[in-house]
Amino acid sequence: MKLRSLYITLRDRGIGALVSASIGVLRGAFSRNVMGQRYIKRNVYDYVMWLDLKDRGISRSLLLFGNRELDHKIILQNALHPGMSVLDIGANIGYYALMMLRLIGPHGTLIAVEPSPTNVRLLKRNLLLNGHSNIEVHQKAVSETDGIRDFFLSEMSNLNTFHDTGTANIHLSGTTIKVETETVQQIAAGRKIDLIRMDVEGHEIEVINGLIPAIESEEMTPMIIFETHLSRYDVDHDMETPLRRLFSLSYHLAVAGSSSERGTKIIESLGYRGNERAHSDGVVRTIFTDIADDDAIELICNRGGVRTAMLAPKS
Repeated sequence: MKLRSLYITLRDRGIGALVSASIGVLRGAFSRNVMGQRYIKRNVYDYVMWLDLKDRGISRSLLLFGNRELDHKIILQNALHPGMSVLDIGANIGYYALMMLRLIGPHGTLIAVEPSPTNVRLLKRNLLLNGHSNIEVHQKAVSETDGIRDFFLSEMSNLNTFHDTGTANIHLSGTTIKVETETVQQIAAGRKIDLIRMDVEGHEIEVINGLIPAIESEEMTPMIIFETHLSRYDVDHDMETPLRRLFSLSYHLAVAGSSSERGTKIIESLGYRGNERAHSDGVVRTIFTDIADDDAIELICNRGGVRTAMLAPKS
């Protein structure tokens, strides 16, 4: 790690994280440069993962720290119960898939969808490594229609995207692949889905637009957990309209995780008080509940402040 990186890690995460990161760097360098290995095993919570030493994204952060996005983890732990059925859109290398499989137990069902061939190979290895040999994995993407789309690959495996705009586009590798898309309904194929988790780098708009007809027809009414991407929302790529449509169908922003301390202040300025705090990724994020519809639009589409959102039918 460079001196500045060491300083930032110590300042933002503390001495324990600095020690963990230093050990991770040494392990990674030895495995890559001495042993000639591309992949390394790492304990993550109560499971084990293969990590890609060439990846500057999620694999690197897990190698260094062993966790990430703890606010997202808290929301999932509160939402999921044994026996539930989950659709993981943008499953990447399995960080959340493995976490959710623990939460839903042996009688639960998980369907994983991931368009990147490299990620899918590692996802399958990680599922097998943890004894999950019968998980349904689709090498494709979810969208508002079925078809074929251009998909932009990133130097960070968790930042691949259909949308080459926004703050994350500086990490794009310049490589584009063709990806098959289907709607949530096509992937589910008539099966019950209790919860959809997705981190799709701005494509949540298209996923929700494709899902709404199934909610309108009461084919399914899943909870929807997603990471917001304010820099990829604009007048031509509009997030407000699908949110308003969901709100008209009795959905609401049941849970919201703030983006950082600044995001927490923005949410608190609207009169909300948080329930739990998560020290994660160098910031402190706060969990809020029961956000009013107009405030949800403001926090997701306009001002920002919300990083992780859970939409759910009103009880």
